Amino acid sequence: MLLTILMIAAVTAEGAASTEDADLASVNRILETLPGRKAVLFAELTEAGPKPLLSIDSDQRFAIGSSFKLFILGALIDEVNSGRRRMDDAMLLRANAIGPPHSELADWPLGAPTTLYTLALKMISISDNTATDHLLYLLGRNRVEQQLAAMGHEQPSWNRPFLFTREMVMIRDKTAPTRRVEYAKLDEAGKRTFLAREIAGQQDYEKLDFDTAAFDVAEWYATADDMARGLNWIRLNTGERQDAALLRQVLTLDAKLNYDAQTWTFVGFKGGSEDQLLAGNWLLRHRNGNWYAFHVFCNSPKEKVAPEKMVEAVQKVFDLVQQQLDTHWAQQP
Repeated sequence: MLLTILMIAAVTAEGAASTEDADLASVNRILETLPGRKAVLFAELTEAGPKPLLSIDSDQRFAIGSSFKLFILGALIDEVNSGRRRMDDAMLLRANAIGPPHSELADWPLGAPTTLYTLALKMISISDNTATDHLLYLLGRNRVEQQLAAMGHEQPSWNRPFLFTREMVMIRDKTAPTRRVEYAKLDEAGKRTFLAREIAGQQDYEKLDFDTAAFDVAEWYATADDMARGLNWIRLNTGERQDAALLRQVLTLDAKLNYDAQTWTFVGFKGGSEDQLLAGNWLLRHRNGNWYAFHVFCNSPKEKVAPEKMVEAVQKVFDLVQQQLDTHWAQQP
């Protein structure tokens, strides 16, 4: 395990146990309550990129669940800022873009005009898969694949082809086990052909038996470092004078974190969850004026991840880092 923590609090006198040593031990104890592989990153966000303050395996590849929707959001932000699309443009809901449960929009009338802002809001705030697949359909698979690199993902090939939520669950359907076996053997070109030949039109969610352990076959992947760069890109491209400014706010509806609103003046969140993986990504602004990214990932191939344990671990790590920040800034002249 690669674990580093940079200076937040003052170093103690030579020979004494440092605050950082104690914090590393505390973080390790917290992570030991979770199964499988874990990663943690807390980074200050700057114009030049994220500056890690706490990093535990943040350079390692993880399955990230619905965290991938941040890259679709990024593509929409770029389209709006460039003038190619408007947030109040409307898209008609289509049968071939109805996503798997859970999905509020799956129960909306087909043909209902829905603004791009509403689709983005639902995709992020309640992780609506129908909203997600509609935006991906509209923007295009290739366009979103390009967006990964633009947002700082260092291995975008991990996510090519970039899957619709419908495609991901259908590949991992245990009632059709040959799908995931065949898909796993293919190169990128072969996977694109497979999706067009075998998965297009597959949409029987009532009979679906989703394989929660097969996230190594069909999923979306990133490092915590990738996601921090992605959140920083979103921050830098949703300033108050930019056309896409309002799209930053879709991150704020459900923070999944207990925090003091006077200390943290902006808290945005997008996570990802399946029975055997959980991922959390937070965009934060502290009262000191600085922006931060906070990430906690857990991939557990052999057993389920209890959401309540993940929530508890995330809160404890966040409280620990917040204490360090508050101590540090209280000492500033």
